Amino acid sequence: MIADGFSSQVIVLGDKAKNQMSRSNRGDIQLSFNQIGKAIPTFAEASAATDTILNSGVKFSTATIIYNEFKSAIAYEATPIRNYSSDALKASEGFAAYELDDDILQNYNDFLLANNIYWGLVEGHASEMSAKRTAMENATKNAGEMVDRLTMTYNRTRQAAITSELVDIITGASAL
Repeated sequence: MIADGFSSQVIVLGDKAKNQMSRSNRGDIQLSFNQIGKAIPTFAEASAATDTILNSGVKFSTATIIYNEFKSAIAYEATPIRNYSSDALKASEGFAAYELDDDILQNYNDFLLANNIYWGLVEGHASEMSAKRTAMENATKNAGEMVDRLTMTYNRTRQAAITSELVDIITGASAL
């Protein structure tokens, strides 16, 4: 949730994230991408999204990419990755030690943004596949247990019917 008095530009990748963000921050969504994450993410997909973002005119000094970080087969956590603008990188102490051409720095920054978007897409995909696999394992286990219970019920019912018929036959034979 964005704090009162502050505004942010939100760019959303994927349908589920867009639906969720539309509930609380509809006015802040500047750009959204549909059909991302339906298949295994590729760097080309992340690069295309980066080009669209950079060509859309959205300006930022700091961009935060929030993605689902894969922790384990049953857990993932929302984790931020920070991206800084070229001007912020130029002003940082680490880059001040080097003489860099503005074009090289801009290309580096564009690649860094595309790489971080790709990283977030891949981690999110891994988390989703793990959650699906765990759900399928649980469903298979539950189905197996249900089959075992129904087989036991069927066998008991069948045995009761056989016992009842045997009692009728024995009762009829002893009556003769």
